[in-house]
Amino acid sequence: MKTALLALGLAGMIGCLESCNPFAPDQSVQLGASKLDAPQTITSGSSLNVVVTVQLGGCLSFDRIVTERTTTNATLTVLGTDAAKGRKNVSCATYIFYEPHTVRLDPPFSNPFTITANNGRLPPLTATVQVQ
Repeated sequence: MKTALLALGLAGMIGCLESCNPFAPDQSVQLGASKLDAPQTITSGSSLNVVVTVQLGGCLSFDRIVTERTTTNATLTVLGTDAAKGRKNVSCATYIFYEPHTVRLDPPFSNPFTITANNGRLPPLTATVQVQ
């Protein structure tokens, strides 16, 4: 019984050290947005829901969307991780899939309101919303 508990404790400590390793490579990456959907018009004072479709697959996984905004525009940056970044001999699946994520933007908005989704190495995606 003591041996089993000791083995379990050691396994837990090793797992914690691997996940908390300060010397592990930073695997953060900016992911590509494949699509940006926003309504063409909204009424003044209402919230705005924007859908950003993120391309994933292989060793990429979604983490979060960072929003920087003013009353005239919003810039969305999709962040994630790449499990192969900084590691050797990591094999990743070859499939690609698309995952939609909704971002809610609250007023105030000026007319027109521009939304930009950073797209990794590609040109950004842009949508313009008329505020009435």
